[in-house]
Amino acid sequence: MKKQAPKHTAATEARSGMAETGRKPTPLQAQVLLAARRRCDDMDDGQAARDEMKREVLETPAELLPDLLAALSTVRITRADLFQTTTTDRKECNP
Repeated sequence: MKKQAPKHTAATEARSGMAETGRKPTPLQAQVLLAARRRCDDMDDGQAARDEMKREVLETPAELLPDLLAALSTVRITRADLFQTTTTDRKECNP
């Protein structure tokens, strides 16, 4: 018996963004959506902000997607990273 490709239901299409655009995201859009999801995770965004980010990524012109991916993929700094201090030994500071 052959396996058949899964059929997309309205729910899976809505989750993937296919229902909004009527088509499957391109590979580059999928990469940008993943980077955007990670950024939303970093910022503890709510569902409304995540939905808006997804909509904006899908509406971004194809020629701008590489730049958007680069911007979303940069090293992410958390608030905890900003307050880390390095300590030095006093003997090293006073020769």
